[in-house]
Amino acid sequence: MPDTPTRVKQHLARRTAEASHDMERIQTEIAFGNALCGLHPKHAAAWRPLLDRAAGLIEAAADSATGLKSAVADAEKRLAPLAKAAKAYTVYAVGHGHIDMNWMWSWPETVAVTNDTFATVLRLMDEYPAFHYSQSQASVYAIMEQYNPDLLTRIAERVSEGRWEVTASHWVENDKNIVSGEALCRHLLYTRRYMQKLFGLAPDDVPIDWSPDTFGHAATIPTYLARGGVRYVYMHRPGVYTQPKPKAFRWRAPDGSEVLVHNDMAIGYNGVITPGITGPLLDFVRETGLPFAVFVYGVGDHGGGPTRRDILRALDMTTWPVFPNIVFSTARAYFERLDKEGRKLPRLDTELNVEFAGCFTTQTLIKKANRFGEKRLADAETAAAVAWAALGRDYPAARFEDGWRDVLFSHFHDILPGSGVHDTRTYCHGQFQKTMAMTSMEETNALRHLAAQVDTSDCGPAEPPDLPPSRLPTALGAGVGYGTVDGGLSHAEQSAGHGNRPFLVFNPTVQDRAEVAECTVWDNVHGWRRNELNSIPFAVRNPDGDVIPAQTIETGAYWAHDFVRLAFPVKVSGCGYGLYTVLEEKAPSAKPGVWQLGQKHHCAYAASERSLEGLENALLRLELDPVTGAIKSLIDKRSKLTLIATQNAPALEYAVERPHGMTAWVIDHTGPVETPQALGLARKWNGPYKAAIDVKLRIHESEFTLTYELRANDPNLYLHLTGTWFQRGTPQTGVPVLALAVPLQLTNAEARYEIPFGALERPGLNHGEEVPALRWAQVTGKAGAKSAGCLLLNDSKHGHSLNGSTLRLTLIRGSYDPDPLPEIGRHEVHLALQPFSGAMPVAEAIRQGIAFNHALRIMGTDIHDGTLPTAATFASAKPESAILITVKKAEDDDALILRFFDPTGKATVATATLDRLLGKVTDAVEVDLLERPTTKSTAKTRGNTVSVKLPARGIASVKVRMGK
Repeated sequence: MPDTPTRVKQHLARRTAEASHDMERIQTEIAFGNALCGLHPKHAAAWRPLLDRAAGLIEAAADSATGLKSAVADAEKRLAPLAKAAKAYTVYAVGHGHIDMNWMWSWPETVAVTNDTFATVLRLMDEYPAFHYSQSQASVYAIMEQYNPDLLTRIAERVSEGRWEVTASHWVENDKNIVSGEALCRHLLYTRRYMQKLFGLAPDDVPIDWSPDTFGHAATIPTYLARGGVRYVYMHRPGVYTQPKPKAFRWRAPDGSEVLVHNDMAIGYNGVITPGITGPLLDFVRETGLPFAVFVYGVGDHGGGPTRRDILRALDMTTWPVFPNIVFSTARAYFERLDKEGRKLPRLDTELNVEFAGCFTTQTLIKKANRFGEKRLADAETAAAVAWAALGRDYPAARFEDGWRDVLFSHFHDILPGSGVHDTRTYCHGQFQKTMAMTSMEETNALRHLAAQVDTSDCGPAEPPDLPPSRLPTALGAGVGYGTVDGGLSHAEQSAGHGNRPFLVFNPTVQDRAEVAECTVWDNVHGWRRNELNSIPFAVRNPDGDVIPAQTIETGAYWAHDFVRLAFPVKVSGCGYGLYTVLEEKAPSAKPGVWQLGQKHHCAYAASERSLEGLENALLRLELDPVTGAIKSLIDKRSKLTLIATQNAPALEYAVERPHGMTAWVIDHTGPVETPQALGLARKWNGPYKAAIDVKLRIHESEFTLTYELRANDPNLYLHLTGTWFQRGTPQTGVPVLALAVPLQLTNAEARYEIPFGALERPGLNHGEEVPALRWAQVTGKAGAKSAGCLLLNDSKHGHSLNGSTLRLTLIRGSYDPDPLPEIGRHEVHLALQPFSGAMPVAEAIRQGIAFNHALRIMGTDIHDGTLPTAATFASAKPESAILITVKKAEDDDALILRFFDPTGKATVATATLDRLLGKVTDAVEVDLLERPTTKSTAKTRGNTVSVKLPARGIASVKVRMGK
């Protein structure tokens, strides 16, 4: 038992705390009463004297703890006429624990944070029957399933009870600007399936997109949400440029889809329950006219969730007579009331951007991993779907779902944006490698299975003739694993017998392609006559039987084998293939389709004389400055327009942002722009199909090679940048930045940027503001009296800006916090510039972006009999405005899923014709993104053609059943 002095101190402390609580209570009630006078002016004259008398009672008793308690009781009696009005207002208290996935910590800590938070919440539920809790993100439930299934069982009990609200409609609280449209759909698809599996929750049971900390939102977000059972959005970051910013509004996408949004930007999602809870309520009431508001409370970011203090204060304050009701609630209950009573809420029909523009570029390795993960999964699914439908091969749905889960996890709003620590990046890259291994294997196996069924017997005899061996004898097994970096297909030798080597060229996109492809042929002995490889003539026979010469673009060695890399033109129909056979023979010379402008010295041992340097094909003429390596001029030969000229030469630009805080997130002003030093220029290839020039550049301690490349009959100028970045950002020196600048000879320039499922112009944002885009940005303006423009394609970059007529793409940002060394290391960037005259339709720009990011797939095979022809088209789509972006097997049915979107703004009927090789179309039904039949299906069939109504700027998905 405490001694007497201690007991006295404890008693005094209790009295002081009670007095403080009583004073806080009555002061809060008086303040809220005054606010009620403003909300109810008709009663103000009667209420204000009551408030004045109550205040007088408290002032008179302020110095007496005993007297204060009595005075508070008397004051509340005087304020009784205000009580009914006060209790007409409600605060929906939504308990939540914001758990960042691997933000400032590693995966083990994320697991521990999740486990501890949920254990705490369950204890609080045991103690306080009124307490409710809301938790987003399928990823946290997956953590429990893997690491603490017993706790998950207890969570499931509370979910069934209705006190634990699942707000996980997405795998994580994900980025919504630099994620592909299809990947966003997969968040809904796989999360909905998982919530059904764990808790028996239907999609309608989880109607909320919980995205409080997502850094901005693309204009098309409501489009996909509405097609996946999401009606409500809770957010905190609606964008710096978005005006106005209502606290609640209906958000309309370009296709007309709407979701109801609560914008918590003024409060945040880590609230603490105090008497100050009335402030946000009153602000919301004054803006909307509605007598209620939501208050999200609980320790967050590093988890934690609600505390006993929060719960006890809410239970206490809701008993105060002149105070709003505090209801422990679900978010859904709040939104349903808001939806019902908020009929006059404003509508916004714009993107909700921009938040933290540095995050469009920071941590380039993560950005690249995501882009490659998304596209490799799509390519592998298409190949596997074709092999399943045409050949009956098992479809690896479970492995694809696992791969998508890893990619979806990386979309978390501190992972993909790059605002995490070193461990954030390493975990993400480890998951990426796992996914790439899976997609590489599944696509390889599907295409090898397909190639094995193609009749290649006309490529040559199945067994080698009894003749002297060819100059490149069979090398079956050579090159194992070659080309599989970043999830590519293996280029290992598959032929058997002699020098004729069949290659299947597969097109994973549903659009016809005419391009220059590459393949690799192998020698079976390391060092075998390597000096002769360049002189061996190779030819290629296409599916029509025509033989054309191949261009040797590289010879080299890989472990115990030598190889030759060849280039040749191909034509492959959408979602189809063609058989091309490499022959060791001389073919009639091909007319050069691309060439160097510089003169070649007649002496092989002599260096080139100083002369003009550049490249040319039938469509473009490129001249380079031989001193700087920058573009001197770029001419569109079709229109005879010079879109880039000497005085506006585009170049790599190096600059340093001045030191500032939050460098991963925020872009600051830069100092003087530097041009990298050109160390040398070397001609690389000289046609007939590819021509290229390498420029070696130095940027302080960093060295890069910038390769300019033109291809025959190709409108793109390809730019390949490879090298090692050593420029480090520090709080003393600032943030080093490397960007590509493309100054165009255009007036009245306007930019258009690809966003998920569409494209967007941003009028007024043409003064250098950094904005997000996916695979491309396009600038259009006037070149004299003519309209013209340029398309900039990328393989993994997002941060674009337009300043006047100069388009910039940020390539590397060396931020220094929270990761001090995010960019040091090897970088490889692939870009393309495509000048055009007139106006390029948005659908064409999207097709160009698809083709640039989804390369033709080259699969070697051997000579054998087969049942499939040497060329086939498995799927084609019409009209040109309808983009068929997805071909996959249905999750729970023996059917194909086809997904279209319209970027043009014109409603149409989209059609897809499926080849009989896939089977006979027996049925088609329109489905949502969860692959559920829609209420009113517009899908129809005619023979093997499927049609569906495609809304303007909308999405349409069809499930197609096939029979034999």
